[in-house]
Amino acid sequence: MAIAQSSPKEEQHQQCGGDGGGWVFQAITMLAATAVTAQAAYRARRAPWDLAFVLFAYADLGLLFLCLSMYERLPPPLEEVQEGDSGDGAAVRRRRSWLKMAAWALSTALSVAFAWRVAAVMPAPALKAAVWGMTSTVAVAGLYLLFVYRPVAIPSYSEMDTCKRKQSSPKLDQMI
Repeated sequence: MAIAQSSPKEEQHQQCGGDGGGWVFQAITMLAATAVTAQAAYRARRAPWDLAFVLFAYADLGLLFLCLSMYERLPPPLEEVQEGDSGDGAAVRRRRSWLKMAAWALSTALSVAFAWRVAAVMPAPALKAAVWGMTSTVAVAGLYLLFVYRPVAIPSYSEMDTCKRKQSSPKLDQMI
């Protein structure tokens, strides 16, 4: 009889609270969002633009949760990126990039939709400009942080794990 043994990385992941009940939290969150959306859609049933906004926000949020969930399930990034790698590492990197782009696009679309609604009720043009300015700043900052900014080199991604925080290097402590 064979006994299944897990790797030290899997054991640490389980000790740190991984795979414990994340799907339960996601399911409860989506049920709550569905209930709120149904109530808002019922109230907006006679105003087509309001109903479109409610349904768009719900669909966008659902897709954003899906992208983030898929991104979290990807394996951790490799320490070194090799040129011309056409194996699984390249596929994971491509999937990671596509999911980051999708998450940024969905979150930006949601921000723009809310800014559009908020700016519509602002009494002064300066307040409308402030709403659009803040939304633009968030969108551009997200684009920069996700795709342009490269953090200081870390000796190992495993040192970033919060469960190993006490064992991490002094250089990592300075960064955090």
